[in-house]
Amino acid sequence: MRRTIAILAVVLVVVVAVVVFHVRRPGPADDVRIPEAPSRILIVGIDGLDWSRVNRLADEGRMPNVARMRSEGASGILHSIRPFVSPTIWTCIATGKTEEKHGISGFLVNTPNPADASPTTDNMPQAKGIATSNMRKVKAVWQILSAAERSVGVIGWLVTYPADVVSGYLISSHVTLALSAKREARAPNQTDDWLSEGIYPKSLWSEVADNVYHEEDVGDSIIESFIATSMDRARQEEKVRTSSLAKFYAADMTSLTLARHFFETRPADFNAVYFRGSDITSHFFWRFMEPESWKKELSAEAIETFSPVVERYYALADSLLGEVIELVDDDTYVVLLSDHGFAGHRGYRGFEGDVAVGIEMHREDGIIFVRGPGIKPGGSVAGASVLDVTPTVLALAGLPVARDMDGRPLTEIMSSTFLERHPVVHIESYEVGDAPGGDLTPIESPVDDEIKEMLRSLGYID
Repeated sequence: MRRTIAILAVVLVVVVAVVVFHVRRPGPADDVRIPEAPSRILIVGIDGLDWSRVNRLADEGRMPNVARMRSEGASGILHSIRPFVSPTIWTCIATGKTEEKHGISGFLVNTPNPADASPTTDNMPQAKGIATSNMRKVKAVWQILSAAERSVGVIGWLVTYPADVVSGYLISSHVTLALSAKREARAPNQTDDWLSEGIYPKSLWSEVADNVYHEEDVGDSIIESFIATSMDRARQEEKVRTSSLAKFYAADMTSLTLARHFFETRPADFNAVYFRGSDITSHFFWRFMEPESWKKELSAEAIETFSPVVERYYALADSLLGEVIELVDDDTYVVLLSDHGFAGHRGYRGFEGDVAVGIEMHREDGIIFVRGPGIKPGGSVAGASVLDVTPTVLALAGLPVARDMDGRPLTEIMSSTFLERHPVVHIESYEVGDAPGGDLTPIESPVDDEIKEMLRSLGYID
């Protein structure tokens, strides 16, 4: 009798345990692994990737790494902010704050009149400078994380010259642009000492210089992988555009090469890598992909040669994403995003001009894909803004979100179990102590002329 009772007791315990397990087991949306402590975070910023085109190419198998991000994590449109000016928007992304708060208003800024303590548009001199990091009025996410004793590594982000002091390293887009260009094209003032102002700490200069992909290394076979005919035909039709393709390919490959080196030698809690080529490619070659939208005569040979360039560069951007993801472990949060989408020469909705050029070719629908422990697989992001990136990064890092940020953490992509273990908390502001001053004067750099020439070629400035 006692033996029977004991057996029944064991059975009862097993049954109760099974019932409790089924009652407490998370539902499908929450059936994800949750980290006990904040994991590492990686942001891959790819300029100008458009939501519709990215998803179509992913569906067609031409962007497999994006497709994997989509299935393993959450994704959606990342709404940009007009007038879709990249330096302004990438600073919105890095701060969680609007232009009015962070102070970066565009590519070029007026140099203040020294005689006027409060310069206005009317009394500004005509000279213009490239927007620089000292003009940012608020802290970027890498400064916030550094103050919280998290290590950071930033490669190629816009408006980061001179380099911020961080707990880790920062390599400005000025540096990746200048060093990847042809050596003989470097202006006399592009000295190592001056360019090294774009690197923190400066002691990394030799490591950075040793891990550059030079424009001279871009062979004909690489360019031919983007076009539909031969290099001879391409040079005959559009010599300048063909050489420009080599230039921004080299700059993107430099960002990748630097990531390979520093991710291994200086692993960080937070990494951000920026790639520019997809946006520039779209400006240079969209007309050949959609010649009916250009309304100017294009030769049939040029259309044939260059029509595949934009989407083939999208495929390259996907490969760059895959390469960078391979450099981090599976516990790392990966955030893929763009600053805006691309409408082409028809212009964005509401554009009233004839043929769109420059920023008029941009549109609101950028991209965001997030994967990592605690992120709902296959989840959808709705209503996300470029202002939401930094608040989301802080929440994933287990740090407070500031109430004076204009964005919000995207908690809808996080499982309820994750939020129970890592609830979002808030503070009033991070702009205390050594908050940036927002100097009105841009700091001259040795690549200003080169950047201005690139902006003119893209139609961004006159």
